[in-house]
Amino acid sequence: MTVALRLLVLALSLYLAGAARAEGLQATPLPEGQSLRMSGRMDDPLWQTAPLYDQFWEYQPQDGRPAPQRTTVKVLYDKRALYFGIRAYDTDPALIRAPLVRRDGVLADQDFVAVLLDPIGSGKSAMFVRVNPKGVVADGIYSAVTSNMDLAPDFDVDARAVLLDDGYAVELRIPYSELRFDAHSDRPWQVQVLRSLPREQNILLASAPLKRNFVSQIELMSTLNGLHGFPADGDFTLLPHLTLRHDRNQWADGTVHSSNYLEPGVDIKGHPSAEWVVDGTVKPDFSQVELDVPQLTGNQQFAQQFPEKRPFFLESSDILEAPTMMAEQGGGGWRSLYTRSISQPGWGLRATRRDADSEAIVLALHDRGGGQILVPGPYFTDAVSQPASDVVWARGRTYVGGLGLAGLLTDVNYHERGSNMVGGTDVVWNSQSGDRLRAQWLLSSTSAKPGSTGALQRQSATGGSYVIVDWIRKSDTLEPSVTYQEASGGFRNDSGFLGQNGFRQATVQLLQKNAFEGAWTEIDPYLWYQETVAGKDGSTVLRWLDPGLWITGPHNTQITAEYHPAMAQRVKPGGQLHSFDQYYLEVDADPASWFNKLTAKYSWGRQMDVANDRAVPGIYLLMDAHFRALDRMEIQLRLEQTVLRSPTNAIALRDTAEQVVAVYHVSAQDWVRAIWQREQIARRAVLATDVPGGSQSSGSGSLMLSHRLSAHRVGYLGVSYGKTSDSPGVNIRGTELFAKLQFDL
Repeated sequence: MTVALRLLVLALSLYLAGAARAEGLQATPLPEGQSLRMSGRMDDPLWQTAPLYDQFWEYQPQDGRPAPQRTTVKVLYDKRALYFGIRAYDTDPALIRAPLVRRDGVLADQDFVAVLLDPIGSGKSAMFVRVNPKGVVADGIYSAVTSNMDLAPDFDVDARAVLLDDGYAVELRIPYSELRFDAHSDRPWQVQVLRSLPREQNILLASAPLKRNFVSQIELMSTLNGLHGFPADGDFTLLPHLTLRHDRNQWADGTVHSSNYLEPGVDIKGHPSAEWVVDGTVKPDFSQVELDVPQLTGNQQFAQQFPEKRPFFLESSDILEAPTMMAEQGGGGWRSLYTRSISQPGWGLRATRRDADSEAIVLALHDRGGGQILVPGPYFTDAVSQPASDVVWARGRTYVGGLGLAGLLTDVNYHERGSNMVGGTDVVWNSQSGDRLRAQWLLSSTSAKPGSTGALQRQSATGGSYVIVDWIRKSDTLEPSVTYQEASGGFRNDSGFLGQNGFRQATVQLLQKNAFEGAWTEIDPYLWYQETVAGKDGSTVLRWLDPGLWITGPHNTQITAEYHPAMAQRVKPGGQLHSFDQYYLEVDADPASWFNKLTAKYSWGRQMDVANDRAVPGIYLLMDAHFRALDRMEIQLRLEQTVLRSPTNAIALRDTAEQVVAVYHVSAQDWVRAIWQREQIARRAVLATDVPGGSQSSGSGSLMLSHRLSAHRVGYLGVSYGKTSDSPGVNIRGTELFAKLQFDL
């Protein structure tokens, strides 16, 4: 195809996408004084007043095709909320997957409909709500900056769903108080309705013709027309909570400490206007938060991060996101703002603003500490105990066409122990031809440094800098990307996640796309190269060369196969640069309705033994399987293990993490959850020069009952148990009993 013809096809596709957006969906006001009765069946006569929209296209596995099943949408609104009525017709309703799952458990292995809503109309972020045929909700925020769909935020939405003879129906209510919009802008709201059909091929339908080669899919949303007359000002909500907790801890010497807590707290949320949200918390309690998934720690060179699950930190979390390693290159790693760096907030206050062309967030809180502060280096991550601190974060972003300009300022004040301040700017640019360019530049000043005792002490402030630049181009056939990162030796960000500094890193990837008809829809070869060097002397810290293959097929199967020739890794200054080969295989699939999710990762060949500074034969294994033994029962089994051998072929390290999660759903609002998990590290000194052998283990479990009337009205009752031990014997055992009630006023 000639260049001119390619440009003509692209222009035509953009024109057609624009035409679909221009037509859009039509919202109809409810008659004054009348309210909609939600049953899930769309049988209230008021639904007959709304026009029907039924233009849907296939997005996955192939974009642009006519939808294989009919879907219709109607939209109503009043002075308090939007109402979506969606009918999902199915010619073979026996194939509909409609299990009971926990909130945010509505995933691609189930039938569902989803509404993505961008009230600002900028195409930069959107709140989304998924509803499966049993009425279970999954919701969150999609960010165009990172192409990340975050399921952590929970909105106070109401959903009803009913299975029917010819498919299913969903009614969804979204209050304006959960939306962020500019009441003074004439820019139309944007909407996208999606439908998931998990069959032999996982099919995703969309109400606008999405293109898979677009950098951000919410750029192709439809307009939501007809909205007017709703109040610009929101409301004010008090969310009191009361926690009753009993703790008992026993140490190895027999010392026992018990304590009882009856602690009230409150969360506050106000909407001075449609653009502003002000919220705060006093004495938040996170007893209901799930246990973190255990991670392998026995052979790590750098620190690992954990996902945020605490409700207070999830308001407008997309604004906190900044350029990081792109998802196409593996994602993860450095984050300029990392809310898990705040361990035990005593109080917090936050103001958030969104309008048509800008967004900003300011957060201030007191952290009682008790966690760890990462002290990064070029070869490893150290850590010190975290004292109490006062924290201030400020982040803002403005948009000019396809250009987004943002700033960041953070201050962590440890008072007499010093402080850590970080500030800088970042930019994101998206083009209509599929290019995305992102960059961030930060400066830090740190006077809180580890002293001779290991604790933080105030010392003379030192500065540092960090920069990241990345570019990616999306097209139908090729997807090249380049990322460059550099952090000086003095750069530290206690409000972020930075396990390494004093380094320079370049990453290059080229992926070739090949789409096919039939069960196996895509086979994409790629080449990925990354090199990290120490900033002082240019010594290589890590080098990867990964030729690989990415394959997609039936049952949402995704296979990644890689060969890592001549990998190179150095684990300490002046140490040997070890070269070795490695193989990697990953399989993700949704095999069946009763076996709804499988993730398997396997790496074999030679691995680095970080503690003993040598490359040895070894394996890495991860198995994560989700089952539905019954319609109401979910079971998740997770095993992660690293096994390293010595030069004599004896096992030198076995690091194992296990987790079992079982959930029984009494109803869509009530469930009982049990968790058991354990991590064991067993190291053997095979050679005289090896680090000392020994073993460590930690285990925990919890049993919890939950009753949820809405996102704000929840009750919890539970018990948890934990034990940590090492070679000499038990270090500590702990038990916690808790009950919590949260409601709104």
